[in-house]
Amino acid sequence: MDLKDRLLQPERPGGFKPRESSEKILIVDDADMVLKLEEILLKRTGCEVIKARNGIEALKRVQEERPRVVLLDIIMPEMNGDVVCKFIKSNPALKDISVIIVTSRGDEETRDRCARSGCDSYFTKPIEHQKLLEAVQGYLSVKNY
Repeated sequence: MDLKDRLLQPERPGGFKPRESSEKILIVDDADMVLKLEEILLKRTGCEVIKARNGIEALKRVQEERPRVVLLDIIMPEMNGDVVCKFIKSNPALKDISVIIVTSRGDEETRDRCARSGCDSYFTKPIEHQKLLEAVQGYLSVKNY
């Protein structure tokens, strides 16, 4: 069974339970395969999943769509994810959006960049799907606005 088939399988008892929602999740990554896999995974939340391929597009989507959660790659064309996160967290109208940085870099410098950006969580690739779903679900259940 390939990854896509596993992601589309119904959850086992005690696992993540999807819910119907009008909330949105924004995924930002310059790799099409990552966007597609994260989209398949995050559709389990019952939320609308929207995508952007770079930091500039991400800022536009955040301002237009007002997602509840944003997943950002840290290294992207046009504007890096930590810069996008700083913008979101410094804007009074957007600061309550939960930001998760997802990156393949796990070094101390990258972790420091994430911390300085103000992100709510940090995950390294490859991602443990269940942990990411649980983190996203946690942010969706907290009503800040």
